[in-house]
Formats: sequence, C-alpha cells, structure tokens
Amino acid sequence: MYRNFQSSFYILFLAFVLTSCSKDEETINPPEIETDNVARATAKQLYQDHYIASKTTASDPQWNGDSNHCNAGTLAQNTMSKIFQRVHYYRMAVGLNNTLTENQDQSAKAQEAALMMKSNQQLDHFPPSSWSCYTEAGSEAAGKSNLAMAKNAEAVDLYISEPGSSNGPVGHRRWLLWPRLNSMGVGNSDNSNVLWVVGNSGSAPADAPDFISWPPADYVPSDLIYPRWSFSITGADFSQTTVSMVDEIGNAIAINMEDLNTLYGDPTIVWQPQGISTNISEDTAYVVTLNNVEINGELEDFEYTVILFDPNR
Repeated sequence: MYRNFQSSFYILFLAFVLTSCSKDEETINPPEIETDNVARATAKQLYQDHYIASKTTASDPQWNGDSNHCNAGTLAQNTMSKIFQRVHYYRMAVGLNNTLTENQDQSAKAQEAALMMKSNQQLDHFPPSSWSCYTEAGSEAAGKSNLAMAKNAEAVDLYISEPGSSNGPVGHRRWLLWPRLNSMGVGNSDNSNVLWVVGNSGSAPADAPDFISWPPADYVPSDLIYPRWSFSITGADFSQTTVSMVDEIGNAIAINMEDLNTLYGDPTIVWQPQGISTNISEDTAYVVTLNNVEINGELEDFEYTVILFDPNR
C-alpha cells in the first residue's frame, strides 16, 4: 500500500523514476514542487506567534531559588507559559492542535529535580541519594522526565534537536511530539530544566496527522532543521524500512541511519541526512520516501516534502 502525502501546502507533480546511467549509478528525475505562498505565510506566522514569542528576554522573571541552601524556588507564571508555548509551537508545527495542561503535583516534584540537577551540575534520571539537595520527590520526577542543563523555553529546543551521540533514538523529541501526551509537569532553575512527560497519556486528538515527523512535511523555518530527522507512527514496525531523500533537482541525499529503539512514545525511525544546509537564501525542498513500513501486518510506503524557508525573509 502506498501513501502519498500531498497537503495543500505543496503539489508534487512527478513520481520518482529510476534510470540507468554510467558506472551503474542511479539518478532520479527531479520532483516539481509548486510554491504555496499562503502556506508559507501561515508557517511564518506560527513561528512568529509561538516560537519567537516564547523566547527568553532580559525582563523575564529570574529563578528565585538557592542551591546553596537547597531551596528549589518557584517557577514564575510567565516562564511557565513560555515553556508551554514553545512545546505547543513544535506540536502545532507537526499537526497536533490539542492543548497540554500542567500537572501541578508533578511540577512541584519537577522543581525539586531541577534544583538537584543544578546543585550537582549534571543530569541523571536515577540520581543517587548522596547527591546534594537530594529528595525522593525530585528523584521520582527525574525518572519520568526530560532533563536538560538549559533553562526556560530554550531547553525545549534541546529536547527537539537531540544533540549528542547518546540521543540517536530522539527519545526527548518523541515524548514531546507524542500525540497521546496530554499534560506535563515543569521544573526550571537558572540553568536546568525538567519536563515530566512519562505516564501523562490520554487519547490522541481526533485530528492528529497520520504520522509525526521532524522536520514535518511542508514549510519549516530553516533554523529549526536539526541533524537528526525522525518519522513516527503508532504501532509501526520499521525493521524492514528503508529511507531515501532527494533534493529539488533530483540529487540523492546520503543518509546515516540510527539504530531502532522502541522505548519512547510511538515507534520511530531516525536518520541523519548529509549535506543539508540551513543557511539558505531561497526556499529549499527535500522529498523524503520511506518504503516498507509495516502497519497491522501490511507494508506501506510514505512520501512527503520538507520545504526549508528563512523566516526572516
């Protein structure tokens, strides 16, 4: 079964055609992609209204805790709102329009976890009781949360970008973009962040997209294109799946695949395309094709287009 995802954001006119060439190489006829100025403007407005609006500013309230006295402090409502706004930006960008709510009991424990991470200047989902400022509540939160040595809404970018050799499965991203996520607990200091996500599941929104990918299909701000790309579907088996990409003139993009891991959220396949430039002077498109995704015992193919644009133009 083949699924060709052509949203109103673009029109894909040509299927891929493989032809023989010298040295047994394969070339692909370039896809023709029509610019959709309305869709581009919509993506830009979403970026302005939610991503840019959630940036930390000099006038934002500062953390009022004290790690020297193991005072976890409290999280200012403005900071809390911006963290949720940044998470909602990424979720809306992939087509998830449900609003996450705060679990205040979890936030109280997550705040203690944030203090522990700051006090010990390291991250640990299973912190030892010998840690300074250790509490059982903070330890519980650490085991059920995304953790970052970063603060405020900017920590969300770390979770989505997944830098570092240990983040191949993009587990933080998968939790935050999980369709069934319906609430979070939030802890935050002046250099640490804790988002309680494990166990906070509900029903997926009725209008959830058929798949979740980052970067998502259609128009995406170029500064939010990260080295690791991912594709998730509930109940999918990616053990037979192959991923390929071409640019808008038909050049094949080299891909490095990450190992499969089913521990976080929905089943997800992850890869790193090579040679993708985010320093662009004009909109740049890439077509992604996934073959042999097993869903309910059937193999399906998926195809979608990612269009990078400079949100400052």
